[in-house]
Amino acid sequence: PQYTAVLLLFGCYLSDFELVSYVPKCTFSSLLVLAAIDLVHSWFMKSFQKSVDVFEWFVVPFIVVAGLTTGMLESVGMGIAASTLIFVHSFHQAGVVKFLANGLTVRSTIERNCEDNEWLDQNADLIQVLVLQNYLFFGNATSCLNYISSMFDDDEANGSDVDLPPVPKYIIIDMSIVTGIDTSAVDVLVEISSLCSSHKCQLIFAGVPRFVRPALMAGGVKPSRVNLHLSYAPDLEAALGKAEDELLKYVGRNEEKMVRVAEKLKHQRRISMADFGFRHALQCIDDQHGIHMASHLKDLEKFTTPKDLKAGDQLNEDGTDNNLPRGLYFVESGLLKCEHDSSASLTRGRRGTLFATAQMKGSTDSIGQLRARSATVGRGLALLKGSPGLMMAQFNNTFRLARIGPGWVIGSISEFTGQDIPGTYTCMTACRVHHLSFDDIAELETTRPSLMVRLYKLLSHLMARRQEMTIGQLSTLRSIMSANAPTKPISRRQMATISKAMKVQS
Repeated sequence: PQYTAVLLLFGCYLSDFELVSYVPKCTFSSLLVLAAIDLVHSWFMKSFQKSVDVFEWFVVPFIVVAGLTTGMLESVGMGIAASTLIFVHSFHQAGVVKFLANGLTVRSTIERNCEDNEWLDQNADLIQVLVLQNYLFFGNATSCLNYISSMFDDDEANGSDVDLPPVPKYIIIDMSIVTGIDTSAVDVLVEISSLCSSHKCQLIFAGVPRFVRPALMAGGVKPSRVNLHLSYAPDLEAALGKAEDELLKYVGRNEEKMVRVAEKLKHQRRISMADFGFRHALQCIDDQHGIHMASHLKDLEKFTTPKDLKAGDQLNEDGTDNNLPRGLYFVESGLLKCEHDSSASLTRGRRGTLFATAQMKGSTDSIGQLRARSATVGRGLALLKGSPGLMMAQFNNTFRLARIGPGWVIGSISEFTGQDIPGTYTCMTACRVHHLSFDDIAELETTRPSLMVRLYKLLSHLMARRQEMTIGQLSTLRSIMSANAPTKPISRRQMATISKAMKVQS
């Protein structure tokens, strides 16, 4: 048909279009009517059937009417303006808040001792969390300001007959999935920072994208001597861990309690002829986990070696080796933190100049401009395959894995896997641990098998509890990513009602 049309057009041209005079005029009229019917059917009927929002469909007849009354060029401009307004309205309805939570509903994955967990179960609502999404501009940023302002309302002004949530000590704003920000929104964030400062509340920005951070810094949203209350965290997990740690330290005073307990135990050892530190560590395990194994494992005391550590010391053999001596460590007193290398996972990220996948350099880049099989990606893959340790070497950051104290046993994973104890254990306060070497464990398996069976039963129970906690904590990320964006944050009074209902159920 294409070739035939070209030949007919060429013939008409050669005959000076005299052939057209032999075609009836009704044919051209019918073609125009058919084209009009097709346009009406495609742009009016079919588009109306496919449109969920009637305002989106209304742009087409609006352009037609505007074209008949004002002109073609003007109608196109008015149609573009109407489409832009509809897009902005729909974008605003999507909401800037992806997820709202507090420290009671969302906790970090840092493992803690029983006392810290119980304290956080009652006081973690001093932490408020906002996960933002999409593009931030003046309108949706102002709604966040109004919501945060309601957190500091006076109790008397609310006039509520239920207990209101406490005024927060920490506010975490997660911007990991924010796509951009304008200057007016930065000014609103400055107001939020000033509001938190006036109420002595710490403000933590988590997961700020690299293309958003310069705008915040230029607008004055940065830590300084004036903004001591403001800080940045690489992600929501780190921000939650930091807020919980500081709550425990400055509000709960748990570290001071640990120091007092350690001093009391040290004083008891001075005035006593015997050292019952190992038995105290076993009793703490029983108290925290609701088991009764201390009396069955007290015979291990003669095979353990106590080790006193100062705050800041790492739990290693001679102070120079980066790896722990293989064995079990029973914590008698003090607090330790466990930090893990972020490269020790099944996911290989990218850092530096080695890219094993295509990379988008900025928020304005389009995926259509990327090449999945570029030479850069090929070289990165070849280097990664040829040197498996190369990707590991690119990472130099660590993340908090646990905050542990009395009632914990370090090295249970190493006991069952035969590998070195993962992570780095650093003393946050003066600590005392009891070391049971794997050589002694291997010997006791032959000489005291019943005692070892009870020890392995204890370790299995502790590892099962840790696995149960890990599975439960996975729901945090799923809740955030699968949550529907609320069109309007709940008020403080509604939060009070929900909190009261939760307390009644518990």
